[in-house]
Amino acid sequence: MHVRLKPATVAALLSSILYSFTPISASAACKGVNCACKPSELNYASPVMKPNEDGQYPLSLEADNVQAQGNDLVELIGNAEVQQGRQTIVADKLQYYRESERVVADGGVEMITENGDYLSSDSIDVFAPTQIGTLRNTQFKLSKGITSADGVDTATIESRGSADVVNLEGEGVVRLENATYTNCPEGNESVKISAGELELDRIGGVGRAKNATIRFKGVPIFYMPYVSFPLNDDRKTGFLTPSFGSDEESGNVIEVPWYWNIAKNQDATITPRYYTERGLQVGAEYRHRSLNSSTYIYGEVLPDDELFGDDRDLLSIQHSQQFTRNLSGQINYNDVSDIDYFTDLRNEVRYFSATFVPRDAQLNYSGEYFNATLRANEYQVIDDQVRNAPYERLPSFSLSTNLPDGPYGLEYGAAFNYTDFSSDTRLEGSRLALSPYVELPFENIWGYLKPRVSVHHRNYSLSREEDSDPSFTVPIFSLDGRIFLEKNTSWFGESATQTLEPRLFYVYAPEENQDDVPLFDTSQISLNNFGNIFRETRFFGGDRIGDTNQVTIGLTSRFIENESGDEKLKFSFGQLVLLDDLEQGLRSESQPIESGLGDSLFELSTNSGGSWSTHSFLQYSHEAEEALRTALFSLAYGPKSDSRKNVGIGYYFREGGDTDIEQLTFNVNWPLADRWQAFGSGRYSLERSENVASTLGVEYNGCCWKVRLIGTERVDSRLFRNRNATSEGDERKSALFVEFELTSLGRLRTGLQ
Repeated sequence: MHVRLKPATVAALLSSILYSFTPISASAACKGVNCACKPSELNYASPVMKPNEDGQYPLSLEADNVQAQGNDLVELIGNAEVQQGRQTIVADKLQYYRESERVVADGGVEMITENGDYLSSDSIDVFAPTQIGTLRNTQFKLSKGITSADGVDTATIESRGSADVVNLEGEGVVRLENATYTNCPEGNESVKISAGELELDRIGGVGRAKNATIRFKGVPIFYMPYVSFPLNDDRKTGFLTPSFGSDEESGNVIEVPWYWNIAKNQDATITPRYYTERGLQVGAEYRHRSLNSSTYIYGEVLPDDELFGDDRDLLSIQHSQQFTRNLSGQINYNDVSDIDYFTDLRNEVRYFSATFVPRDAQLNYSGEYFNATLRANEYQVIDDQVRNAPYERLPSFSLSTNLPDGPYGLEYGAAFNYTDFSSDTRLEGSRLALSPYVELPFENIWGYLKPRVSVHHRNYSLSREEDSDPSFTVPIFSLDGRIFLEKNTSWFGESATQTLEPRLFYVYAPEENQDDVPLFDTSQISLNNFGNIFRETRFFGGDRIGDTNQVTIGLTSRFIENESGDEKLKFSFGQLVLLDDLEQGLRSESQPIESGLGDSLFELSTNSGGSWSTHSFLQYSHEAEEALRTALFSLAYGPKSDSRKNVGIGYYFREGGDTDIEQLTFNVNWPLADRWQAFGSGRYSLERSENVASTLGVEYNGCCWKVRLIGTERVDSRLFRNRNATSEGDERKSALFVEFELTSLGRLRTGLQ
């Protein structure tokens, strides 16, 4: 159960909660919430007698006074005990019927079942072999499982409670009358369900309660005439825990999800959600998984949003299908009614600056000697300020070879692509691309040398009439060589290996004018990734093959701890050297790049093997006024001894485009005490001198309940759509809320099998 409240109610609720709970301290040697919330255990002596040949344990009767009443009834008085294996019943007075194996007992009755359940009651009437019977005025503790060691059976308690009447109905079904039930550990009475009738299906893994009241700290907070809840992680059909709260714009909100466990491999969740200021919204989720397919469908509809003034909806479909061993397909379809939908009605950060959503379908064939892909994709533009949306591919067909090696390990093949580019506002056309290649690698344990020749041909058919359709062909020669050297050394006193890996990469491509070729899907390559410095081409996409005559010098060194195999440090350096001017640019007005030293790249990663790790990356230009092109630094702390502790800070700078990007980031999760956890994350824009997005919060874990105080603030998506906007007024979104979760009601659903 989750509860969200307006900021004005936060102080009152926190005050009530914080003054009401009674902390349960962990032992001095125990650190963390897992210790403070450790479930209670019961210890029993393991059965002494051995089972018979039929696997059944012999029956044992003991008491201070044992009297036989005829051939059937045996009366046991004073410290009476009936035991068969682990099943045990003790009482002040006990009657045992031999023929039916019925046990009737009064006074101080205690019962232990075969799976470790413990029940104490005033009286019991039960059939021992089937454990079918009735107990009155009962306290119970239900076991999650038993472990045995050194003659002691230890039962881990997963739930407990009391009832006026307990009916044991066999097959793991327990029916209770006027009952209380809780999953809180021993000594913690925070969350309880009280019900006129409560059924626990131990095998089916579901609880069902009639006339149920959920109490927190003894105070009733919710009443339901009927409710079902999981006793384990299995999925069950029925109403899930309702959520209710409030939102500054949408008003009071209540939702009552209904979960449908259709089959083992498919399920659905239907969620009516009512906003007092907007109206009724209905969301539905469907999931299906089989050996050869996977489907996910999610949709929401809000008819006639009273604040927005129109209907609003969202639909997302993802499907993958393995038709045969070689043939597969995927569909990704998305649709949303308006650009403000994510801001108003969705909380996911990844959505709040979306300007268009993708729609994509493709077929893939993977054969022994070639791979093929047929793809069609388009975009729904939801931002009317976007002038140039990505081109639609209707369709695109790709073919690549996977041929066996030739003599002396010769590798050869070709890549083919045909794409029809479509747009409502720009030049349309199709592109045919063909790129055969041949490579002769010389490889050994100490290194390799790979000479390669490829030819890149492009042919276009365009919608414009004034010019002929362009085409061009550019050959590329490359030579890639690398050597692996290593020596024994030490790393802070530990035996280690240091490597030295020099690399030389040469590329040559002649100049071929491509200024009359449109840009359908091509952009300038970014060297903000170290691997990009060892590429044959200077552009992403197929519309430009730049002239190139350059050498890339690389050097990598690693320190590897011998015992663990962990890489403690990795340093890499790369330097571009341009032997000729580079004439071909992305556009006709692009200026040539002069020969000489190109960009330098530095990368450094460290890992202590314990708590600390770092990553740094620098891109440095020898020609640009602003020499620093890209800078990235991150520092992370997370001790293996306590998973609750992790801190990360980062710095990112990227020069170029319409504006520079310079941001600081942080994320933190840190325990304040055994049950108190602080958390936060954020991004701060240095070029705007403002916070872009941040979350700060604190959580208290009561073992079977949690409360969180969370504050969030982020730039509204409208600010991202307008670069000249300032972050004033309603262009920022902020919230302060409380989340209250009753974890003892179990998880709502688990993954499909």
